[in-house]
Amino acid sequence: MNFDLYSEVKSWKRPIHASKAYLAKSYLRLLPKLDVIAITGSVGKTLTQNAIYAVLSQKFKCILPEENLDPTFRIPQTILKTKPWHQKLILEYGVEHPGEMDSYLQIAPPKIAVITAIASTHTKYFGTKQGVFEEKSKLVKALDKNGQAILNADDPYVVKMADLTKAKIWWYGKSAKNGIKISHYSQNLHGARFRLHYLGQKASVSWKIIGKHQLTSAYAAATVGIASGLTVKQIAKGLTQTKQPAHRLSPIVTKHANIIDDTYNSSPKASQESLATLVDLGRGKKKVAVFGEMKDLGDISKEEHRKLGLLVAKSKINYLITIGKTAQEIATAARNNGFSGKILQMANTKEAIGEAKKLIGKKSLVLVKGSRHAHLERIVNGLLHKSTTVNCYHCGVLK
Repeated sequence: MNFDLYSEVKSWKRPIHASKAYLAKSYLRLLPKLDVIAITGSVGKTLTQNAIYAVLSQKFKCILPEENLDPTFRIPQTILKTKPWHQKLILEYGVEHPGEMDSYLQIAPPKIAVITAIASTHTKYFGTKQGVFEEKSKLVKALDKNGQAILNADDPYVVKMADLTKAKIWWYGKSAKNGIKISHYSQNLHGARFRLHYLGQKASVSWKIIGKHQLTSAYAAATVGIASGLTVKQIAKGLTQTKQPAHRLSPIVTKHANIIDDTYNSSPKASQESLATLVDLGRGKKKVAVFGEMKDLGDISKEEHRKLGLLVAKSKINYLITIGKTAQEIATAARNNGFSGKILQMANTKEAIGEAKKLIGKKSLVLVKGSRHAHLERIVNGLLHKSTTVNCYHCGVLK
């Protein structure tokens, strides 16, 4: 393997993880009828993984990994849990460093590759968006002529991947001419509803997911379903059963406030889309955006935080709270570009909890967004202590 998957693992554990990877690779060879479905992209991978699992489970015996475990460990672990009767193995190939994709492909070469979108993520290591594209495009290059590439027709970088693969291409998204279509979309804090259309077939979906941009995952999963021989009604039933990934644009409804928990991770594209969701769902409510740092952006960090601040300035939200030194760039850009709301710059999460508690109310909507290193889930937990939770859509009922 070109990239050392275990460079950050304690030295005494490295042989253990390397052995698991070798065993997983060897074991997979004993399962020739198992289709490996690999998902990569800069955003939406886990939701897409969950949606594909829910859709394909309508017809096949499927297995997918546990959430929030690094792919370094998750991929071998999931392979070793696979049974001979499983037909579809759905894996997320998340990469943060050059060469990482090669390591995953050596362990588990896929039959189907799904690409969500290419954006400026982990540019501290990839250098540019082009660097991100080059690493993630290795997935479609690895497909043979009997494979299938599920590509997002709405993303120009993903469109370029069509020239890099020998596999059959299935296009998805609004721009896909002959692909599955979605209409009649509506959303609230309880989820969304929409209708699927394909070759005269149609079916309605009750989607537990908020954020119109997250329809990318529905399009992708539905297209995998079509490519795998499912009917539109089967696909719709699967999408309705899709599990909401924890801490990823997860709505929490309480007696005294509404919170969007988006604290698992952050990037420029994801932050922009989360802000748009806050504005859309916050109509008629006091809208509060809490932003922490977007990590691992390298040389473009200041620029991307300022771009987010500019979007905040143009949005119709009431309060902006930033946490930490780097996120101050968001506040500065918002202020310099005429933001009409109030700006609060906090040094840490403890200070932010205190200020945010003063702002929440039954007619408020609070978005909490930042990279996992910022630990903004502490803010969500702090806000929940103010009131009794009626219904939390990512973790169930709390009292």
